[in-house]
Amino acid sequence: MPRKIHLIERVTHFIRIEGNVFESWCWDITPQTAQALVGGDIYFHKKQKEPSYFGGKILGYRIHDSDEGEYPGCRGRIVFTFEYSREHKNVSAGEGGWSYEKKIV
Repeated sequence: MPRKIHLIERVTHFIRIEGNVFESWCWDITPQTAQALVGGDIYFHKKQKEPSYFGGKILGYRIHDSDEGEYPGCRGRIVFTFEYSREHKNVSAGEGGWSYEKKIV
């Protein structure tokens, strides 16, 4: 069953792959959790209590294998590929349930 993830992304670090498809910054999430999120929704917030400002449908993920390039210091972390959707903007994550900078529901 697809799930949803809300992430705190303060620096708005996204890379456009093509059209409405983007890569996110790197996240400290297990590959098993990332796999379970494929097909689900991703929402990016500046703060926990603010609505999302960006997001979309998760198309896939990869494990970043370098500490250089666009993602310095991200070796071993998850980078999500997602298709932007307006429906993923201005969505509240709700109260509680945050763990560091992420909330999975």
